[in-house]
Amino acid sequence: MRKQGVILVIATLMAVILCGAVSAADSSDAGGEAGLLDVNSSDTGLVDPIIGVEVNYEYQDDNINPEITVTDSNNASINFTKTYDQAFQGYRLNFTYPGVVNGTLFKIMVKAPGYVTQTQNVLVNQDGTDPNFYGSATFNMKATANYKLGRQITAIANQKLNFATADDVLCITTAGLAYRNGVTTQDCLEGILNGAYGYITYGKGNLLTFQSARTDPLDFCFIVRRGNSLTAAFFKNGSLTPAYVGTFSSVTQTLWDKTLKPKLGKNAFGYVSLASAWKEGLSTDILRQAAYHGHVCLGTLSGQAMVSLLLKYYPPGVYGDSGELEATSYRAITVPGNSDDDAYIYSLDLTTGKRSWVGYNTAADNMAGFIRWCSSTNLGTLIIMRFNEDAVVNLFKQETGIKAYSGIASELKFNAWLINKLENDPDSLVEILYVFENITPAIHNNLTGGVNSKQVVCDALGLDMDYILGLGLTNVADQKVATNYNTGSLTPEQIKDIGKRAAEEAIKLFKESGIDLKDYVDSSKLTVFTTAGYVRVNGQVMDMTMDGIYEILGSRLSRATLLPVHNARYNPLYFQFTLVQNGTYISKTLTYDPETGNFTAKNGSSCGIDQVVMYNPPYDALIAWLWHNHVCGGSSPGYLITNYIYQNFPLGDDESYALIGNSISCRDDIYSYLLGISPGSGTYFSQRMTKDTTGNDILVISVYDSKTKTRRVAIINWQNPTFQGDYNSYEEYIKLYWGDYSSPNLKSPPVISLTADTWVTEEEWNQIISGNALDVIKGIPKRTKADLIKIQGGTLTPNSGSNQGSSSNGSIYGSGTNMYGGSVGDSGVNVSAATETTTSAGSKAGDAGKSYEVTKAGAQGTDDTPWGTYAVVGVLSVLALAGVGFFFKGNLFGG
Repeated sequence: MRKQGVILVIATLMAVILCGAVSAADSSDAGGEAGLLDVNSSDTGLVDPIIGVEVNYEYQDDNINPEITVTDSNNASINFTKTYDQAFQGYRLNFTYPGVVNGTLFKIMVKAPGYVTQTQNVLVNQDGTDPNFYGSATFNMKATANYKLGRQITAIANQKLNFATADDVLCITTAGLAYRNGVTTQDCLEGILNGAYGYITYGKGNLLTFQSARTDPLDFCFIVRRGNSLTAAFFKNGSLTPAYVGTFSSVTQTLWDKTLKPKLGKNAFGYVSLASAWKEGLSTDILRQAAYHGHVCLGTLSGQAMVSLLLKYYPPGVYGDSGELEATSYRAITVPGNSDDDAYIYSLDLTTGKRSWVGYNTAADNMAGFIRWCSSTNLGTLIIMRFNEDAVVNLFKQETGIKAYSGIASELKFNAWLINKLENDPDSLVEILYVFENITPAIHNNLTGGVNSKQVVCDALGLDMDYILGLGLTNVADQKVATNYNTGSLTPEQIKDIGKRAAEEAIKLFKESGIDLKDYVDSSKLTVFTTAGYVRVNGQVMDMTMDGIYEILGSRLSRATLLPVHNARYNPLYFQFTLVQNGTYISKTLTYDPETGNFTAKNGSSCGIDQVVMYNPPYDALIAWLWHNHVCGGSSPGYLITNYIYQNFPLGDDESYALIGNSISCRDDIYSYLLGISPGSGTYFSQRMTKDTTGNDILVISVYDSKTKTRRVAIINWQNPTFQGDYNSYEEYIKLYWGDYSSPNLKSPPVISLTADTWVTEEEWNQIISGNALDVIKGIPKRTKADLIKIQGGTLTPNSGSNQGSSSNGSIYGSGTNMYGGSVGDSGVNVSAATETTTSAGSKAGDAGKSYEVTKAGAQGTDDTPWGTYAVVGVLSVLALAGVGFFFKGNLFGG
């Protein structure tokens, strides 16, 4: 009985400890990590905890350095050293902890890309005469559902296509921004990369992602090239059974009509045209731009020809308005709906949110205007180009004898011909119609809705040719002088070596600050920002540097740890290494000098996105900030507006978004990128207007139903949140992104309302996108969908079919309430996977400890059971087991 009494006392103590442990909220990703050298422990002298951690992965070939965090029972982080014990085949964690006794509990959290984060509660105890306290834990890491899907589909594709025997491999997917079960799908990309065993990498540029809406199907298309032959395996909406396995070569009209188009869905032409352009050797940065647009076509390639001619005849030299983040060398004024818009917006970083692009429907056709502005002289040059579709099509017929657009086969041949022209004779694809010099600030502002002391001074006219030609300026288009550039000759391995050398140089720089960066390999605490992926050095794309960075530090985009920052093609190549440590960030930047092949180093950041990484932004918010190329207060509302649109204007079958920006701000880059819309697809328009014109009416959202030919439009009104006290606005906004409105710093929440909400005819829509959109909509009567269908002479029928894709643009084959009544997290917001927590009895490193597992998500258990309930059940269970002596058969304490 005395032994049972002792057992009951010990069991009670253990249960009380357990109650305290499981009632605390799961610790966030902060605190002690290898490299924070605050310990000096060994087995021979100090009385310190030593915990052995074994980490196993569901996919045994995953060689990932796990990110480990140690906290005490009060969730206070603990600094420790992490060393790999070859004999134990695990990690040895050494640290000091005052007042440690037998049964002291520590929480060990293990995190790895593509895997569910796990936490175990580990009890430490002394063993015999050894004064140290030992504990151990084994983590059998479980792959996330999306990572597993990426691995499985890649394995099946490999079985079907045999990557090893192919000359090249390509994957095109909607994964990344598309949601699956309420979360973003970057883990699918991680699964593809790991499951392809080096055949697919970011450096090779053979993982292409469509700019997707959250509601898009999760599709995967793998293509292998053997000589000139292309074979594809297509998986629709996450299915493990391929919808199509067969040729992408010599595509006949019958194969297209009967098989490819119905099986591949709305992106069918995107998959086939991208694969064909890849086979033709189109550069990887342009392939990514085409994937952003949705396909390869005349407009896409002509837009790239405009980029080439602009840099050839009117190169940059003065980089916009000195000192302003949104400044660029060029501004663009165009007419949306032609695919060329997406080319220069992408390749020259002329996004609307940086006030670099304005476009809505004016009378100009296939025209694009560029202003090269010089802030020192306060004057600019206006260059107006166009691609003359008829002339290009006739030239193709003249040179090849083939009629463009006479079928799918002729269009793919047309694209191949265009790629050759783009590389060798871009002048043949584009006409430079007008060049006007000495453009004054007044002209600049009239066209773009320019700013004076950060205020919009007038409503933008856009590409108003009547206004431009009425200025009486002299056209000097025939006086252009070419600037010759030398093309580099670096091999892919030499370019990869630039990335490796940058990583190794960063390791040296951090070492000088007492930090061993090697301890952060594969860690989410280390983020590398780079212009690689966008910029060219001596005309060469720098993608392979990303493989070099990954090889040394394990950083890559699918892990949100190697982040390509949107930049113009002509900007410098840099690598910014940012380490989050103890609630602060340390950044060091290396800029590559193509003349010497060396790096120029500086302390600090170059892109400004490092300011938010420590606050755990949602993956898609981070990717949208990369598109904007920096973080600022103006961009912060964009993600909340995106969430509102998805919640209140959800897309049904056959429906798609279009948007008109009116009160243009940095936030436009965020929601325009995340809604899967773009100027080149004719789904994004920007008429920059003054505050006096718009008030708080920031945009017009449209939902078009291609089945019923109906369109809903609404004017969205935005009011900023207000904060108080000592706060960081980025941290507060990111809390709102995750649906957390409990911050004491939040004085008043943001409010979104609808100024107007009605249904319009296509004639009315054409008026809306031609200027003065707000006034036009406010003059349209309030209607229902049924009202509009009656006006159009039809009948209301249920929706059916798939969502409408973007318009072809040069291809015949392309495709009001307070928003905070409920949580943003209730509908579609990226949520993290549940963590797992277990408690292990103390044992010496390497010994098998007894454990039981409790699965938890946040502060609740499964089925929303409060953790207090689990704690009570745990106490009763432990006491009951102790009463029958269950724990001590061959017990730990003798007797």
